[in-house]
Amino acid sequence: MFSGRMYSLRLLLAFFCASVLFPVLSVPHAFASNDPITVTAQTATETFPKGIDFQVSVQDSAGLITGATLLLSSNKPRYVQEERTVLINIPNQTLILHWHEDTTSSSSFIYPGTTINYSWRFHDNARQAYTQGQQQAFTVIDNRFSWLHLTQEQVQVNWYGQSTDFGQIVLSQALDNIRRIRGNLGGTLIHPINLWVYQTADDFRGSLPPGVHEWVGGIAFPSLDEASIVVDNTNADTLIRDMPHELSHLVFHQLIEHGISAPLWFDEGMAVYNQSYHEPDMTQHFKQALATHTLLRLNTISYTFPTDANAAYLAYAQSWKLIGYMYTTFGQAKIAKLISLMNGTTSEFNADMKQALGEDVIHLENQWRVQLHQPSVLTPADFAQSTPQASNSTLPPSVANSDVYAPLLILAGVLLILLPIAGLSSFFVYQRRKRQHALLVQQAQQVLATRFSPNGYSQPQQHYFRQQSAMPFESYGNMTVPPVPYTSDSTQQYTDPMRYTQQPQFPQSPLSGQEYTSQKPHKQAPQE
Repeated sequence: MFSGRMYSLRLLLAFFCASVLFPVLSVPHAFASNDPITVTAQTATETFPKGIDFQVSVQDSAGLITGATLLLSSNKPRYVQEERTVLINIPNQTLILHWHEDTTSSSSFIYPGTTINYSWRFHDNARQAYTQGQQQAFTVIDNRFSWLHLTQEQVQVNWYGQSTDFGQIVLSQALDNIRRIRGNLGGTLIHPINLWVYQTADDFRGSLPPGVHEWVGGIAFPSLDEASIVVDNTNADTLIRDMPHELSHLVFHQLIEHGISAPLWFDEGMAVYNQSYHEPDMTQHFKQALATHTLLRLNTISYTFPTDANAAYLAYAQSWKLIGYMYTTFGQAKIAKLISLMNGTTSEFNADMKQALGEDVIHLENQWRVQLHQPSVLTPADFAQSTPQASNSTLPPSVANSDVYAPLLILAGVLLILLPIAGLSSFFVYQRRKRQHALLVQQAQQVLATRFSPNGYSQPQQHYFRQQSAMPFESYGNMTVPPVPYTSDSTQQYTDPMRYTQQPQFPQSPLSGQEYTSQKPHKQAPQE
């Protein structure tokens, strides 16, 4: 009884101590949650394309602020996470700090449509530190112009310097293009997109980083779901060429956003194929390459296009013609299946090609070239990998009917082997018998000579062994004739395993995915 009462008293005492000490222990945490360093105001002012100005107002109730850092990050079009140390000349409890982020160089340029996240970090002479918990964010736009906007379905059109009717026409044609592209690709937009329409080529190039090729006439950023083109009036060729080209990029990349990166010739070829207008110069460029047998190999335009305008123009033309051949040969349904397979997380383009079309890239390229009367690109190894996929029921009649004569052909082959062997055997037997007969005659002569000559067998016997050693028959069957090596230069080029497997290296452009030409090749070439 007494021990039970003591246990109850201990519990009451423990509860009392906890209730008294808990507020005391929790006070430091409550004070810690009230940081002495606080941000009272902050801004980010963009002046495209020159730079971004950041400003922050901060105060410290516990000491003098001695250090400040600006934290910058972005996820698209590429991941960036950087820090900028802001100089504080005179530490103080209250400060207004500035940082100018220069964006005029190729390496620091920020594309319109990019979302920038930023926050601040401070410390003071009282060893207090503060990191802003919630990041601020803003989206970079080309604020050189006063933009107008129209939105319908998943498409927003942005323009300046024109009437609302102009914007409505552009939006209407953009929606028509999206529907037509959906029919070709087998899918449509998943996320909203932004289309920026510039009035002049100079305005458009001002939205791009320094060093971009002069022939770039339009551009798409699939990771940002944005594209830019140049349209100065509703009758411009760029409205029926460049706009569907860039929209095709945006739709296609949304359809494969979870999968692989497509070869550049496939991506750009599909975009040119989806254009409503193709200038005659592009077709002429392709015909000239056919006449001179100077088509580009696909493995040289799978990752980048040439920087030279004329070569880039051919790359676009050739990619377009190949995509057209694929649609004609395999049909829209199989091309749509190929695009669907490319959206797989573990897919590989060559494997997707085989599954959807029954051809890998090298055999597709060769098949297309051969029907254009161009040189074959297959090596003996490529031929060995080719396996016929047709069933017996689909074989040509000449192949199917040949089975009736198979036994006769086999019998003829056996006879062609046995008859020469039998002839040789008969010849050998005849020679051996002739030899034996000659030996018998010699032996008879020796017997007669022995009776009348004192020298006996010496000379005829020596002559016999010399004659026997000269006979070729004993060693002929075991003689090995070394094969003559074939060293033709034409064969060597096909047996070189690196001939078509090593990828050429090209200088990388500061702008990924540059696009199709808006002028003739000697002035400009395709966009992206």
